[in-house]
Amino acid sequence: MKIVIMPANFFKLLFICLLLSNFNASAQKTNIWIVRHAEKATLMAKNDDPVLSTAGQKRAEALAKELKRAHIKAIYVTKYKRTGLTARPLAYKIKVLPRVYDTDTAVLKKFAKTVLKNFKGDNVLIVGHSNTIMVLLDAFGAEMPFTALDEEDYDMLFKVTVKENGKVELAIDYYGDKHHTNEIPEKYQPEISHPENIRPFTNY
Repeated sequence: MKIVIMPANFFKLLFICLLLSNFNASAQKTNIWIVRHAEKATLMAKNDDPVLSTAGQKRAEALAKELKRAHIKAIYVTKYKRTGLTARPLAYKIKVLPRVYDTDTAVLKKFAKTVLKNFKGDNVLIVGHSNTIMVLLDAFGAEMPFTALDEEDYDMLFKVTVKENGKVELAIDYYGDKHHTNEIPEKYQPEISHPENIRPFTNY
């Protein structure tokens, strides 16, 4: 029987190809972070477009800290100041200019398809409002953990992961100072759904 001895360089090349293959597979996961704008100022009479309160400014900084290493490639905000101000600290840190999107429910699914097409394999942040977050989750194919966010729900960060095969996963985390009425269902908590990725979360 003839024994074939493969050169060491062949195995090195094979190993590199496997690594590149695994990297490419993981790169095809598209991550969409969706968050409600931070706390708004409430003492501004007759103002339909308030800025952030002191607590909101602090939360915006907390969001930037949370996502500064997430390799965000695009940031979307609405036409209202409070969403732009929520994204500003992160946008400044990572040097990404936020884009404005339409919150009309009739066009959100089209918006979601455009984001997934243009940023396939990338990471995106979308800042919305209490009455649009669940609609956005649905538009990206994720489950809706609540019927709607409560007016006092400010500290939840939703992460929608769309895999190459089309499978969609949803994880929700708290960030910044505690400020919520609804509690995150256990099935959506990252440390529950993915125990291999356990990391220290905000202690609520």
